[in-house]
Amino acid sequence: MNAAQIHLALNHAPLFLSVIGGGILLLGMFRKNDSYVSLSLYFLIAAALFTVPVFQTGEGTEELVEKAAGVNENAIEAHENMAKTALVVIMITGALALAAVLFRKSVSIRRLLLPATLLLSLASFVTMAQTAHLGGLIRHTELQTNAQAGTDAVEKEKDNKEKKEENEGKKDLSADSSMQKKAGTVSEKDDDD
Repeated sequence: MNAAQIHLALNHAPLFLSVIGGGILLLGMFRKNDSYVSLSLYFLIAAALFTVPVFQTGEGTEELVEKAAGVNENAIEAHENMAKTALVVIMITGALALAAVLFRKSVSIRRLLLPATLLLSLASFVTMAQTAHLGGLIRHTELQTNAQAGTDAVEKEKDNKEKKEENEGKKDLSADSSMQKKAGTVSEKDDDD
């Protein structure tokens, strides 16, 4: 299994674990149900843990796909930057969830930790969703706006034009070189006569 396979296999886990964990936490706090609250905290801890291998395999995945046809290189950079933000947010959420599990007997500490964890679980979901969206733009042109697709098309057309001109320049040089060789051969024959 290479980095891209691991990245693609795990990349949606933190997104769904954070939204499910946040939803169950909200329900548990509303109903004052400790079982729901505990379950939600484990979901949020798992979301943070799953984020680590997803983030770690991102660079290897970039190296594998950045030169492939149809890949939007601008989206790779945007995805990477957003992933760094999402990693920080979800790791803080996971740390608060872990603290809430460890201090489950202390009502006063949990009273502070649970609302903060709930708020950060929402922030985790939002940042992970944006990261996932930007990741989709890397390869899925149907997700790109017309402006993005148009800009990328113009850039590719410009690159193709430059390559074509470069190739034509090489052809012209080789044609000039061939003509010079022929001229040299003709002048040698004239000298022989």
